[in-house]
Amino acid sequence: MDKQPLNTGEQKDMTEFFTDLITKIEEMSLELKNTVKTLFGGVITNNVVSLESLDEVTIKDTLEGDNMYTCSQCGKKVRAEKRACFKKLPRILSFNTMRYTFNMVTMMKEKVNTHFSFPLRLDMTPYTEDFLMGKGERKDGFREERKATESYEYDLIGVTVHTGTADGGHYYSFIRDIINPHAYKNNKWYLFNDAEVKPFDSAQLASECFGGEMTTKTYDSVTDKFMDFSFEKTHSAYMLFYKRVELEEENGKDFSFDVSPDLLEWIWHDNMQFLQDKNIFEHTYFGFMWQLCSSIPSTLPDPKAVSLMTAKLSTSFVLETFIHSKEKPTMLQWIELLTKQFNNSQAACEWFLDRMADDNWWPMQILIKCPNQIVRQMFQRLCIHVIQRLRPVHAHLYLQPGMEDGSDDMDGPVEDIGSRSCVTRFVKTLLSIMEHGVKPHSKHLTEYFAFLYEFAKMGEEESQFLLSLQAISIMVHFYMGTKGPENPQVEVLSEEEAEEEDEEEDILSLAEEKYRPAALEKMIALIALLVEQSRSERHLTLSQSDMAALTGGKGFPFLFQHIRDGINIRQTCNLIFSLCRYNNRLAEHIVSMLFTSIAKLTPEAANPFFKLLTMLMEFAGGPPGMPSFASYILQRIWEVIEYNPSQCLDWLAVQTPRNKLAHSWVLQNMENWVERFLLAHNYPRVRTSAAYLLVSLIPSNSFRQMFRSTRSLHLPTRELPLSPDTTVVLHQVYNLLLGLLGRAKLYVDASVHGTTKLMQYFSFMTYCLISKTEKLMFSGYFMDLWNLFQPKLSEPAIATNHNKQALLSFWYNVCVDCPENVRLVVQNPVVTKNIAFNYILADHDDQEVVLFNRGMLPAYYGILRLCCEQSPAFTRQLASHQNIQWAFKNLTPHASQYPGAVEELFNLMQLFVAQRPDMREEELEDIKQFKKTTISCYLRCLDGRSCWTTLISAFRVLLENDEDRLLVVFNRGLILMTESFNTLHMMYHEATACHVTGDLVELLSIFLSVLKSTRPYLQRKDVKQALIQWQERIDFAHKLLTLLNSYSPPELRNACLDVLKELVLLSPHDFLHTLVPFLQHNHCTYHHSNIPMSFGPYLPCRENIKLMGAKNNIRPPRPELNMCLLPSLVESSKGKDEVYDRMLLDYFLSYHQFIHLLCRVAINCEKFTDTLVKLSVLIAYEGLPLHLSLFPKLWTELCQSSSVMAKTCVKLLCEDPAFSEFIKCILMDERTFLNNNVAYSFLTCFMHKVQVLSSPSSSNLIGVLVTNLLSEQSNLQPELAAHRVELNKTSSLLNADLRALVLLLSVQPPQAVDPALSPALQELLARCRLCIQQRSTLELEAKDVKAKAEDEGATPVKRRRMSSDDDAAADGAAPLCVASTSSSSALPACSEAKADHQEALTPTSTSDTETRDSSSLIDPGTEQDPPSPDSNPATSGNLDSSPKEEKMEASSSSSSSFSSSSSSLMQEAGDGFVQGEEAEPQRHLGTAEEHGEEAKKGAGTSASSDEVKEKKEASLKAGICPAPPQLEDAALPSATGLSGEGPESSHASSAQVNSGPPPDMLDMLYRTVEAAITIVTKLSTKGPPSS
Repeated sequence: MDKQPLNTGEQKDMTEFFTDLITKIEEMSLELKNTVKTLFGGVITNNVVSLESLDEVTIKDTLEGDNMYTCSQCGKKVRAEKRACFKKLPRILSFNTMRYTFNMVTMMKEKVNTHFSFPLRLDMTPYTEDFLMGKGERKDGFREERKATESYEYDLIGVTVHTGTADGGHYYSFIRDIINPHAYKNNKWYLFNDAEVKPFDSAQLASECFGGEMTTKTYDSVTDKFMDFSFEKTHSAYMLFYKRVELEEENGKDFSFDVSPDLLEWIWHDNMQFLQDKNIFEHTYFGFMWQLCSSIPSTLPDPKAVSLMTAKLSTSFVLETFIHSKEKPTMLQWIELLTKQFNNSQAACEWFLDRMADDNWWPMQILIKCPNQIVRQMFQRLCIHVIQRLRPVHAHLYLQPGMEDGSDDMDGPVEDIGSRSCVTRFVKTLLSIMEHGVKPHSKHLTEYFAFLYEFAKMGEEESQFLLSLQAISIMVHFYMGTKGPENPQVEVLSEEEAEEEDEEEDILSLAEEKYRPAALEKMIALIALLVEQSRSERHLTLSQSDMAALTGGKGFPFLFQHIRDGINIRQTCNLIFSLCRYNNRLAEHIVSMLFTSIAKLTPEAANPFFKLLTMLMEFAGGPPGMPSFASYILQRIWEVIEYNPSQCLDWLAVQTPRNKLAHSWVLQNMENWVERFLLAHNYPRVRTSAAYLLVSLIPSNSFRQMFRSTRSLHLPTRELPLSPDTTVVLHQVYNLLLGLLGRAKLYVDASVHGTTKLMQYFSFMTYCLISKTEKLMFSGYFMDLWNLFQPKLSEPAIATNHNKQALLSFWYNVCVDCPENVRLVVQNPVVTKNIAFNYILADHDDQEVVLFNRGMLPAYYGILRLCCEQSPAFTRQLASHQNIQWAFKNLTPHASQYPGAVEELFNLMQLFVAQRPDMREEELEDIKQFKKTTISCYLRCLDGRSCWTTLISAFRVLLENDEDRLLVVFNRGLILMTESFNTLHMMYHEATACHVTGDLVELLSIFLSVLKSTRPYLQRKDVKQALIQWQERIDFAHKLLTLLNSYSPPELRNACLDVLKELVLLSPHDFLHTLVPFLQHNHCTYHHSNIPMSFGPYLPCRENIKLMGAKNNIRPPRPELNMCLLPSLVESSKGKDEVYDRMLLDYFLSYHQFIHLLCRVAINCEKFTDTLVKLSVLIAYEGLPLHLSLFPKLWTELCQSSSVMAKTCVKLLCEDPAFSEFIKCILMDERTFLNNNVAYSFLTCFMHKVQVLSSPSSSNLIGVLVTNLLSEQSNLQPELAAHRVELNKTSSLLNADLRALVLLLSVQPPQAVDPALSPALQELLARCRLCIQQRSTLELEAKDVKAKAEDEGATPVKRRRMSSDDDAAADGAAPLCVASTSSSSALPACSEAKADHQEALTPTSTSDTETRDSSSLIDPGTEQDPPSPDSNPATSGNLDSSPKEEKMEASSSSSSSFSSSSSSLMQEAGDGFVQGEEAEPQRHLGTAEEHGEEAKKGAGTSASSDEVKEKKEASLKAGICPAPPQLEDAALPSATGLSGEGPESSHASSAQVNSGPPPDMLDMLYRTVEAAITIVTKLSTKGPPSS
């Protein structure tokens, strides 16, 4: 150690302090060293023990392998364990609990607060060498063989506790009494916490020292309960001290200590002082004193003397005892008591001040030295209150000398003035304190000077008294004495001298920011007040000493020093005003001192001087005789601007808007300073300050506030209204700056001036572009700008030339919305020839270069774009320029780094490819060549994995026709786009922060256009070769399928399906072979496994229970195809919620159309496999809630075909269990689907082919249907005719049940028909007639009203047009009526074959026929089921025609489809699949007319023939096929069943149907009822046939 005393004031860790303490004790003497060794010394040994000689392993550090131990007995290498054990133990054991650790994650020291327990008695035997080495040999009797004098048991005698954190805290100790044997035996402990010592219960050691967690109760406002709250204790044992257990005789002996008499005396007096303080600072004593001082009875004799005595006692107690207590809860009451007592006793006030005037102990100890600010403030206010109480009596005595004769001679010595009043004597005592030793405590002077300031403000007598005492000189000398030597002659120092002086400051240095302003600011305010109070008209009556103290010395040292310290600058300004009134010369000298100081101080040190200058400039008006500080300051500002230009310019920028004189002066002198500081100065901070000063000249708050001093370039202040006066000033400044464009080229040489000198210049000019007026003002200076740009800025190979960036930004903004300035460019051949030459460094790894280009390039390419918009010739010239192609190649692939520049480049690209009607052939050829070159460039240089944004943007512009798209195909463009898609696909699922949905949709739209353009050229070898090279197409299609789920927005799903359809048409064999098994397996998995389905936010949902607002942030857990519509997902059956039905249809329709297209293509290619049949049925089963007619229409056509493949497929379909489940589901749950004529026709073809229901189930279902009919027929009332929606709804339900009943009765007739069925049908038929008649009446009335209204207000032309429309409508109804009575011979049986069907199923040999009408395949029509009322009227006849006609149309449509090319087959995947009649309305109408003609031709035949035809037609009015052979007779109604159903009624019914928009459910119901009556009548007559 260093042999120096231990510094107890130094903060140390407990362990470190303990170690230092022991070391210091050892250094003191040999005896103490031996004592320390005896008490704390011990020996630790390291032993190596062979494992072969031990029974068990109990020790750490195994020695093995190369580190094996050589046995001393056998000499062999043996495995061993190395351990540390205690050979000899000391009397006192000390342990460190190691509560501190270093966190390697946070790189900070932390305290460990976990639980750690320790015993009160510690047995060290198991850790000693004797025990460890001897237990193998002496398992028993070890303790008996131990020496009698040794003991390995220790008692805990001391614990040092640390509370706090690893950064700081507090130590205290628990110590056991080991001196008193009785106390030691009784385990008596004490707490030692600084000066506090008290007994401690050892039972609390665990809670106080073990650490860990503690639980407390806290109130929870939510549950309104008290909850248990656990947290770690911050107090825990840090050091433990154990003492060896001694023998009984040693424990019982007395201890004796030799203490010196001096130490005993000191301990005695310290204990006495402690007891005295303990008794005095006792709350009981304080209460006694309060009762004694505040409860003096008024009945005592001589109340004045008692009041004085009480005041003395109260004051003495408060000032000498009470305020020194640690806790002062009743201090406010005591001060109020003192105030009351002083108010009641003038003598007490005089005694109080006399006491302090004679003995300054109270003011010195309380007002100056007391560290408690509240106590100081209390004492200061009490003194002021006492003086105010005495002022009426003592004020006239303040200025009188203390002479015996009582004369008012004012010429006496200063020491005698004020001696007659205790007030003035007290004040003189306070001033004398300032002169004698107050400096060491100067940080507590706030209340001291506050008292003097309040005293001076009381009145003229007080201020004159202080002036007579030359208080100003006293304070100045005091202040300057603390700042430097006694000699007050201080000069304004240089920076070096000022730094040296700062090092010598000990009390009020600049570093003591915490105390400086508050300590002395009242002193400055007092001096300013006294100076002003000394004024007598035009002169100050200050004494020569005071004046010299304030203004004497070279450089006004007092003013300089306290301004530099920044002490109360506002009062300093008032002081200067008071000193300089009627004294211009002094004002000039003070201003000169201020600027001299600014010139020699650092900018930071000069801040208070500028603050003072601001206050001097702000002064306007005021009392007479005030010098013109503003003019003095403005005249001198240029003298210091060279020393501190930035600060001076900033200060002027602040003053200019506030001071008209400053504004006028700066504006008139612009030519002297603008170029000097805005362009020529070398420091950017100065140039920025000059720009600020220019901004401040514009008299507009909004203009100034919008200007920001940033490194980035400013934007023009658009749409900022300015007054005419403001505009004049702006134009004056702007014109001056434009005139400097010619001289700006002097500062662009980068080797001399750098690359940033012109930034602030162009930035401010850009900011000035408020309107087109400012832009037109630039026109005359255009060539100056061009000569500045080229070649000095455009050609040098400088990576980041910020001057060029600022110039281009200004140039671009001055051209925006100003074609006149753009024409200056395009009309100058020199400019157009060279403007494309601009050095650009495309270093995408250098962040500085990237940031520079991000700011510079948008402006540059924006200028080029504006020129191209003005001049087609310049556009063609620029398009062929090498630098533009370079930019496309090197810049556009980095859209994320240069977003603005890339946007402008693509705008240029659009202009390059834009075509005008008046273009010449060579211009068109140039465009073609540009596109070819650019496309080829992109296909060569782009990396599809990272540059998808560029790829999308470029192809969106460049791919305008098939030739452009084929160029992409030929140059591996499909592979490039696939790479981009793969990256986007991965990001879409994995990068949750990336929103690439829009990019995916756009890329797929480009994919679609390219694939569409490729299909017509599939026979070309180069196209085939390109598609063969696209080996990723299968994987691409699979990834498209994984985007079909409820996490993908509809635009993405539809884009994927469109591309998938096009892929299937391009290569049907490949994609049928790969996609169909994948799709079938996917749907089967969801149906037959228990895998939970995950649903995204786009799944149709009636209740808004999903987070629809955060759709873009939701991603699927993995890429998956999930377009399965399980029954559990359907929330409402069709027809109950139209909005939900539409959402469901919009979601699933495109996918079902895609599956339908696969089936159509498979038919065309004869690839209709068993897997595809299963997929078709499964999709149809899932889509039943949608009521789509895609599946029924397809399989009806196949059923009617005679081809071998069709028959095989139909057989596979009928054998599929899912198909019977499909039909069963229609009959049981989705009977409203039967209102669809296509679905109804489909069931007539397949019901007899599949065993759907058992006989009991069929009978039960027939019973349910009959019951429904009987209960619901009454709902059809004629009153519903006025409510079309309700009428349609009721008719739809009845019609669906009736059609199901007809089907069941035709295919599986029951043993007996319910006798109530036939009357119910007749009643229902009558209700239908009534409703039809009522509706017809209402429609005729509405038509008459409409015709009258049109006749009154319409022109003759409109009336003629309306009448012709009516005629056409009437004519259009006739063929349908004829068709409804046409011969049934035209309806073929399902099993009949036609020759052209075989031709339809034969694949075409070329791709031309496959793609002839392909547009309908890529853009499928909208599924409409049921059609909206405003559907095409041309289809209404088909919807409302008879079932026979519907069947014929289906057959005709099927025949036509199968005889046409493959495209006409597949066209139905995209055009109107809901209603079979809607697919080809013109063809269907023609077919209906043909059948009408056939009916007319057969009218002349025999009556028997007509009767048979009518019977067959009646049986088919419900739209069913001819019944199977065994039921054919039963299905045919008798002639009696048609009685009363003549052509008139049929015509009327058709007329009623044609009068309303399709579909007319009432008319359909009417015909279904007729067919049902026919069937029921036949069954009732003949009875069911035997099996």
